[in-house]
Amino acid sequence: MFGIKRRLEPDVWKRTSPVLRGERVREDSDLPDLRNTHDMVKRSLYYWSKLYTSQMQEGMPYRSLRKTITINLLDFILFSQDDSFHTVGQLWNPKKKQILSDDIEIHFVEIPKLVKQWHEEKVNPWENTFVRWMLLLPAHEDEHLTQTLEEIAMNQDPILQKAMNKWENMSHDSSFRTAYEAREKLLLDEQAKLAHAREEGLEEGIEKGIEKGKIQLIRGMHKNGMPLEDIAKFTGLSTEEIRKLLL
Repeated sequence: MFGIKRRLEPDVWKRTSPVLRGERVREDSDLPDLRNTHDMVKRSLYYWSKLYTSQMQEGMPYRSLRKTITINLLDFILFSQDDSFHTVGQLWNPKKKQILSDDIEIHFVEIPKLVKQWHEEKVNPWENTFVRWMLLLPAHEDEHLTQTLEEIAMNQDPILQKAMNKWENMSHDSSFRTAYEAREKLLLDEQAKLAHAREEGLEEGIEKGIEKGKIQLIRGMHKNGMPLEDIAKFTGLSTEEIRKLLL
């Protein structure tokens, strides 16, 4: 049984021996099979299984399979009933209440929750290394957050400083900037398409709802003995149209 079992401790990110796969997944991502939020847990399980089985070579004993970790950095909220921004899934024995095997470990980091908690001062990037590195992902969208991380980098985290300097240098590279802008345009276009599709779907749903309500009203009036001519005057339909709806 796969269950959501525990939260990740920061030092787990220092491990180097397991097989590791990371994905940053936007709701509107153009990554294969990752275009939306649907079935995110199952999709992550699927990618984990492919990575785990890819280790197996002919004649290789099963005991040689190494622990495999997948990390999903999400730009949307997946677990709306849970305030925690970081969820970890493992293979769990519910009867004995213990981990059946630690070979499987799937992480979901919901960036919008993290940003919200930072604004509410529920997390502290000065004290929590994991939090500060995760906040680096959306920092370009928040000037105050960027300034905070820059202060942390200059005062206590030289590795973070190096990463931010690297990003700054890349942003001045014309080819990188062109690729980045093209990517942003693609994402904005996808968002516009999704919004348009939702609006059309909503309008269609309203029209269908109105039509269904009108049919029910006509049938109710007819059932109560109202003549077809009177129903026609009331609804604006012809008597022939009403007869078809009553079939």
